[in-house]
Amino acid sequence: MQKQALHIADGDYSTQVKIYSNDELGQLGRAFNTLSVRIERSQEESDSERRRLDSVLSHMSDGVLATDRHGNVSVVNQMALNFLNVKEEDVINKPIAEVLGLKDTSSQDLISSQKEIVVTIDPNTRDEMILHASFSLIKRVTGFVSGSVCVLHDVTEQQKNEDSQKQFVSNVSHELRTPLTSLQAYIEALNEGAWKDPNIAPKFLEVTQQETSRMIRMINDLLSLSRIDRGVSKMDLEFVNLNDFVNHILNRFDMIVKTDKNKDKKKKYTIKRELGNQALWVEIDTDKMMQVIDNIMNNAIKYSPNGGVITVRLTQNKNHVILSISDQGLGIPRKDLGKIFDRFYRVDKARSRAQGGTGLGLAIAKEIVEAHHGRIWADSSEGKGSTFYISLPYKPMTEEDDWDEV
Repeated sequence: MQKQALHIADGDYSTQVKIYSNDELGQLGRAFNTLSVRIERSQEESDSERRRLDSVLSHMSDGVLATDRHGNVSVVNQMALNFLNVKEEDVINKPIAEVLGLKDTSSQDLISSQKEIVVTIDPNTRDEMILHASFSLIKRVTGFVSGSVCVLHDVTEQQKNEDSQKQFVSNVSHELRTPLTSLQAYIEALNEGAWKDPNIAPKFLEVTQQETSRMIRMINDLLSLSRIDRGVSKMDLEFVNLNDFVNHILNRFDMIVKTDKNKDKKKKYTIKRELGNQALWVEIDTDKMMQVIDNIMNNAIKYSPNGGVITVRLTQNKNHVILSISDQGLGIPRKDLGKIFDRFYRVDKARSRAQGGTGLGLAIAKEIVEAHHGRIWADSSEGKGSTFYISLPYKPMTEEDDWDEV
């Protein structure tokens, strides 16, 4: 029994005490053997649970840190290390407040309060990450606190979406307030007697009509974006010869500049076409893609100098067809290029509002092009103009495809 006790102490449960009689020593020997078997089973169950726990921790999408009763980290899973951008040896036995970068809070206060906090990982060492940290105590049956568990959940994208929504609401409020304030001022002036003045009244009424039209355009744009965001904007796709399609759109702009329908009679422009003669068949929603090209063409006209040339090109490679529209305007600063497709973003806010822009046209264009599995981007040099590119998926049609049509 003494040898068996030493084996058990070393973790070896394979040997058994030999029983020679059924007296008290024999009964004690049997009890000893039963105890050995039970300890072995308990150890196996404990090891199995530990392996299961390790597997769960290693495959969790949340970060987990466990501490002792003093608030020092004793266990950390791989996801927590990834979130915090540290190594295990840099975390183990360190105060959890220090690990989380909380300089003004002690580990004991952090654990005892069990507050849910938001932790921002230093953006100087990596892309900014926002983590939600929740704490719970580890208690024994007697109620003694032996440590705590901290769960880290990545809320970076959620926080960005919330900030984006708040910014969007703020922008909508601001954009609607501007024309409404203008309307109120002109209507008050008309109500106070300006309507009797034949020189002033028509001008005031024209302004109110322009501001009303601007709000209607903005609301229509917002509804379009809302339908796209909710996925209820249906695509009516058909195969179209993009060369003919773009020519048709440009013919309308040529006609505008040649007729009295051109509202801005001082602004003259020329459209230079470099489209080629090859038929480029692509599958598009013609109404939505016409909206995209109209928007870019209107911007090119707005920001081009009087007498400027707008160059429209069509090129294709094996997998894509690319439409580019270039103007000779003021150009877009390099720092603004990555933001021009954001909702309500304007490079020159005063000038854009004066020309009736809603700040949503390029955002809608981006959503439409991406719904076609395409891409839209811009290149620009200040003082030399801008070029907008639309890339759409393209698969050259063969003679067999033509026969299929028949």
